[in-house]
Amino acid sequence: MSILTSHSFLKNKLIRILTILIVCWMAAYPIYNNYYKGLAVEQYERFLDFKAGKSMFFNPWQYRILCPLIIEGTFQILDATVFKVIPESKSEIELQGKAEDKNENIQKLIRLSKNSEFIKYSIVFIGFRFVQNLIILWLSFLFISHFVKTRSLVILGLMLITLFMGNAVMDSDLAFNSYMDVILYLAAGLVIVKKYSGWWIAVLTLIGAFNRETSLLIPVIYFVSEFNWLHWKKPIAALLENKKIISIAGVSVIAFVIVFVSIRFYYGYQPQTEWRVPAGLPMLKLNLLSAASVKTYNEMFGVFGILPFWFVLIIKRVPKVLLLFFIALVPVWFGVHLISVVAYQSRLFLVPTLLIFLPGVLYFIENEFRIGLSSETN
Repeated sequence: MSILTSHSFLKNKLIRILTILIVCWMAAYPIYNNYYKGLAVEQYERFLDFKAGKSMFFNPWQYRILCPLIIEGTFQILDATVFKVIPESKSEIELQGKAEDKNENIQKLIRLSKNSEFIKYSIVFIGFRFVQNLIILWLSFLFISHFVKTRSLVILGLMLITLFMGNAVMDSDLAFNSYMDVILYLAAGLVIVKKYSGWWIAVLTLIGAFNRETSLLIPVIYFVSEFNWLHWKKPIAALLENKKIISIAGVSVIAFVIVFVSIRFYYGYQPQTEWRVPAGLPMLKLNLLSAASVKTYNEMFGVFGILPFWFVLIIKRVPKVLLLFFIALVPVWFGVHLISVVAYQSRLFLVPTLLIFLPGVLYFIENEFRIGLSSETN
């Protein structure tokens, strides 16, 4: 092997190692913020409440069973294997300075760390959320790359996604179901733009029904973006031309409803748990026109900045599929969340940000740059 070849091989290997380290750092950063600035330290107690069937907000938390089942299954496997091999440490966490000088989250983390079961569950929690973040970054890379061909812009997009997730920690534990929601929507987006089999939409909707109620909109964005609207004034012609799309969307919705009703039948139905004010106009007022709205606006800004406004301004210059996603998803998504939950839990707006706003704006920036280069050349 020549010196030049050896040098090139070593350089490529170092770049690969550095890339892996950077990606892992990007996946870890939001978890750090969740513990230090959010409520991730509450995850253990909230998980035990879920297992006991007494979640703090029974409707809807108790009905979102996908991630808890995966986590508990993982814990049981590790507890019967790996955790039996690793000796339990009795030493306490050593920190510089006094414990009472630390913020409330760190103080509670120090207290709970004396519980070996807390440590074991925390390993599973952090590992699961770390894998979720890696999947989100990978799917985002594939999805954004479909629209944006400049690799530097795609990498910039991933960096922004990391910061958005890191900012989305207000009043938030590790929020596994919210990030699973992001994964499912990005996967659905890829199915649609890459023209994979539409039946994957039914699979994703079925999985999503065990995770979060918002998964009902997955077949909606599929239907709106795939339906041939040229014959919408002729119902029979439209039905015949789009029968497969209608079938897939219909099966997806039916599957969702069956799971949705079955879970509530199993646990017993309870009305939505009220927080501060009832859902509806009182919640809308709290989110938009109260002292708490200052918090709402700033927390939402931390998750998407000016991207929604930017997207609306350039809406005629984004890919048609993103425009259709916007029409099908954004009004309903924002409307439902603003009238039903406190909107300063800004993680709830990551789906439209990663699926629509960010790819659309990056696509526009790349096009503007190309137009500028073309005009300079001419």
